[in-house]
Amino acid sequence: MKVALLGPEGTYTHQAAEKYFEGLEPEFCSTIREVFESDTEAKLVPIENSLGGGVTDTIDLLREKEERISGEVVLPIQHALISDEEDIEEVEKVKSHPQALAQCRDIIEENSWETEEANSTAEAVEDLEDGEAALASEIAAEINGKNILGKSVQDRDVNVTRFLVLNGEPEMREKASIILEPGEDRPGLLHAMLSCFAGHEINLSHIQSRPTKEKLGEYYFYVEAQASGEQLQKAITALETYGEVQNLGEYAEAERPE
Repeated sequence: MKVALLGPEGTYTHQAAEKYFEGLEPEFCSTIREVFESDTEAKLVPIENSLGGGVTDTIDLLREKEERISGEVVLPIQHALISDEEDIEEVEKVKSHPQALAQCRDIIEENSWETEEANSTAEAVEDLEDGEAALASEIAAEINGKNILGKSVQDRDVNVTRFLVLNGEPEMREKASIILEPGEDRPGLLHAMLSCFAGHEINLSHIQSRPTKEKLGEYYFYVEAQASGEQLQKAITALETYGEVQNLGEYAEAERPE
């Protein structure tokens, strides 16, 4: 299957796609927006990291684009410090995706390194210059023939990223992703909307607010609910009395590492 994902070869998204899809034919994109705008059969995008939180670009594009979520993949993340240099003392700047930089603050601050953001971890490895290092997977180092100056350099050992599969065929329906946009601004409105889930005995596993980018102080909410089918539809019907609701898809919940 042809799948659009964040490239180049060797990104964590690439590893997650290899884990999920059989017969993967990757179409590598430079940005998450390019993934969404691809005309491939399916797409894979990061949605959440256990250290860095929700991936806001993905959440905003889920609201903006007409894509259906059909599955999820959970991938343990271990960042390596990668460079053309042979000694960590020769490193002056470190490059990576913003999420990876945020997940490795301790080693960056300890060494007082300058930082530079890249579109992906693997791209950072490809673009290294003298005195620079990248935070990426060990596979990216092997692909590009670089040196590994440090393994598992993230701040915490428990570092996991969750990815969403778009436009595939759901294996089963256990949970749903939903966009909630309140129809007015009044005290207690969010509480009333969330009560629609509690009233139908639905657990929420993720909730995040994002600005609508239309007016200061206006927000929408990305929610993941552990429900599907009739139970979910009853909650959505109740929610629609308070504002606009987008059901982005119902899909199987991926197993979490212990």
